[in-house]
Amino acid sequence: MTGSDNRQLRLVTSEKGSLLGQGLVDLYKAVKGASFYPQGHPYRVEPLQRAYEALLELTSERELALTVNRQGFFPGGEGVDGNASVQQLAYECFIRRIANITFMNDLSLADLEQFVDLLATDPYKTAAAGGVAAQLEEAGSRTVWVNEKDLAAIWAKRGVAGSTGGEEGAAGAGEESEGWEGISALAAVEQVLGALNEGPGLEEILRMMAVERHDRRYQELGRQLVERFRATPEEAALMLVLQELLRQRQDHRRSLPQREYALFTLERIADLSTDTLLDHLESREWTDKEGLQRVFSALGVKGAYWIIQRLCLAEGVYERKALATALVRLGTAAVAPVTAMLKDKRWFVVRNMVTILGELRSRDSIPTLKGALYHPDQRVRKEAIRSLMKIGGDAAESLLTVALEAEDDEAIARHLILSLGLMKSRHAVPLLLRLLERRDFLLKSLPVKKEVAASLGRIGDRRATQPLMKIVRSLGFPVFGRWQELKVAAVTALGQLGDEAALPLVAGLAGKSGPVSEAAREAVDAIERVSGGDDE
Repeated sequence: MTGSDNRQLRLVTSEKGSLLGQGLVDLYKAVKGASFYPQGHPYRVEPLQRAYEALLELTSERELALTVNRQGFFPGGEGVDGNASVQQLAYECFIRRIANITFMNDLSLADLEQFVDLLATDPYKTAAAGGVAAQLEEAGSRTVWVNEKDLAAIWAKRGVAGSTGGEEGAAGAGEESEGWEGISALAAVEQVLGALNEGPGLEEILRMMAVERHDRRYQELGRQLVERFRATPEEAALMLVLQELLRQRQDHRRSLPQREYALFTLERIADLSTDTLLDHLESREWTDKEGLQRVFSALGVKGAYWIIQRLCLAEGVYERKALATALVRLGTAAVAPVTAMLKDKRWFVVRNMVTILGELRSRDSIPTLKGALYHPDQRVRKEAIRSLMKIGGDAAESLLTVALEAEDDEAIARHLILSLGLMKSRHAVPLLLRLLERRDFLLKSLPVKKEVAASLGRIGDRRATQPLMKIVRSLGFPVFGRWQELKVAAVTALGQLGDEAALPLVAGLAGKSGPVSEAAREAVDAIERVSGGDDE
């Protein structure tokens, strides 16, 4: 085309809208291909070639001028019918402050490729380098123009002699484009940030992700979602975003890369909102605790570490309970982070972690609880005993038995004996019998011996029958009724064992009076029930 009078470009006619829409879709694919693939890759070359052919046909008669805003492209005042790809392409242009694009009717593939590469470049870098228009001119582009609507000005810049008035047109066009091309690099970056804030909202991006089936486009949308949330974090929308990402993560109709990237995106947004999520977890007012728990479960070990850090600082009983409950509900993901905290110097932190390990009931944590059994603070030792009892199993019984054998603190010893009894630990019976039979004429260890008798009754191992009967028969020393207390405990334990071998002795005591006789009458009934002796 040759120079002409100072005339404005005519826009594409509406009947070519379908071809334009497809051309813009291919142009967007070319931009995405340039973002992910090396030069010469088919995913870069093929969509660029299709876009070029479509634009070449559209500019066969006249130049093609497009007005751009974040909603789309507008040739001749009417929007181009297009899908999400067209809208995304418009958004990529919008955040780079592209208000107008002109494709000349001698469009070259090299110029179009240069334009695509600029759209695939980080918008901050593009703005800092002076903007798209400036970079196109520096690269020598003659057939793709940005933010320049005056034809005479374009031809003047191309070095073609225009008509009279061309210089005025060029000057006027220069003034019009000064708003973007003439600003400093810092101001350009600030304007790009503003454009990002005005881009698609969180819900709009989520909707686009929900219907996207192409893996790389899905990842790009995920990145946009994170950047959008980073630019304008919306606390009210936080759970909506996280739960939708979680839904997409659990949607088995999606490809594995999409499901993994949904989780990755969820983690990045959660990283930006850690305090808010933990505040919700502690809050009495926050009602959707189940939704919050699903998010923390998806975060796994990372979520467990966050909860532990907040738990160590929590002051209120409600807050500590809410955080501990959430941690327990994470299951095995919480075991390693909780175990790591057993080395903390603060006794109350260690006690809380020991309690949680007991609630988690993971047998993998049994070896790590061994140290807590010998912690300097009695409160930690008691909690370790309870936790091992809850976990159960031979390994836990073995640890508790060894601890009982070495324990000098009577209160802790009684706690160990009680736990072994509740666990019905036959492994502990020999040790318990030794404690029962240990010589103690003044019964200074009466509380311990009574606890031993009770635990032997709970365990139900008849190896204890004869040692218990020996205590019942013993005369002992009348030390303030201590022997009587021990005999009551022994008779009660014999009733729990249900061994008929003890029935004559216990029945003989039942006919007398006093606390031992009362216990004996109950024991006779218990033995007869267990042995089936009462056949009425």
